Amino acid sequence: MESFSNESKAQKHPDPNQQREVSPGSDGELSLRALTGCVLCVLIVSTLLGNTLVCAAVIKFRHLRSKVTNWFVVSLAVSDLFVAVLVMPWRAVSEVAGVWLFGRFCDTWVAFDITCSTASILNLCIISMDRYWAISSPFQYERKMTRRFAFLMIGVAWTLSVLISFIPVQLNWHRARSSTRDGPDGCNASLNRTYAISSSLISFYIPVLIMVGTYTRIFRIAQTQIRRISSLERAPRAQNHHRHRTSTHDESALKTSFKRETKVLKTLSIIMGVFVFCWLPFFVLNCVVPFCDPDRPGEPPCVSDTTFSIFVWFGWANSSLNPVIYAFNADFRKAFSSILGCSRFCSTSAVETVNFSNELVSYHHDTTLQKEAAGPGGQRLMPASCLSEDWKFS
Repeated sequence: MESFSNESKAQKHPDPNQQREVSPGSDGELSLRALTGCVLCVLIVSTLLGNTLVCAAVIKFRHLRSKVTNWFVVSLAVSDLFVAVLVMPWRAVSEVAGVWLFGRFCDTWVAFDITCSTASILNLCIISMDRYWAISSPFQYERKMTRRFAFLMIGVAWTLSVLISFIPVQLNWHRARSSTRDGPDGCNASLNRTYAISSSLISFYIPVLIMVGTYTRIFRIAQTQIRRISSLERAPRAQNHHRHRTSTHDESALKTSFKRETKVLKTLSIIMGVFVFCWLPFFVLNCVVPFCDPDRPGEPPCVSDTTFSIFVWFGWANSSLNPVIYAFNADFRKAFSSILGCSRFCSTSAVETVNFSNELVSYHHDTTLQKEAAGPGGQRLMPASCLSEDWKFS
């Protein structure tokens, strides 16, 4: 969210891009700008390709459209696509050129930045709530989570994103009182303290608290389900083997259960870890900078412009990672391989996965698109219609 970033921390200072210039025209500076441009281009292209592929897969394949939860993934992909189209390129050009080249488009770009970045984070929050509801109350989820209700949740996320961005920016409510508009070569949108705190709460801090809570509960439910399945698996084995072998099988079952729980924990850690790693540094600085920047012109900022810019791009990089984390289950991988005309994403060998269904967490070798929620000996533990989105990390 660049509007919360380089511009927001440039209170009463010259254009930050100009501050970062070192010996204009020198070979070292040109090489650094060229390298920066290449890295940012790779990031933008990867974000575009990954999220476009997700949207294309859902549009093309009916079985993906039939899962309500996939519409949340599509909404996330759309918000990340907007980040790659409406936000990243303009800032990348400014990073390489050293000045803002797009004049009065600055305020509109700032509003796009806040809208798209906030929408991406709120969609991540919705996905966490959707999956928690699906796992904790599967039958209620099946009855109430209709496509209409899903679109309502998505609409609320996007509406909130627009309300905290375009209205304050266009009415100039977000600027610090002492902030002045830069010339055509600058894009200074420094935030006042009230807007910096309130917007950060809505865009990040409240959603991240919700995500931590839901994923913690998901892990506890998964842990309970795994141990329940493990106990069911041990029961028939104990009846079919001699007593002196029971302890060996129990030990093996406990190891398997521990392995399953570790897999679940690893999956959830990746989901939360990537998100927090990308966005937390920026939002910490976003709240700190309005309180620590100097009041007098000419004094150095409390956080260097280069540091702030790096953390801004870390936040945007989350948009390139979301397709890998949220859309690389078996269904999407096979859809991707079909769209790309190759079999790289879909191996014929068994892939060990952790499947988060509505009622249970099953751990097995996935070889087909359709999953069967069956217990030991083929006993069905829950209706197939109650199966929800699977999260898979091979």
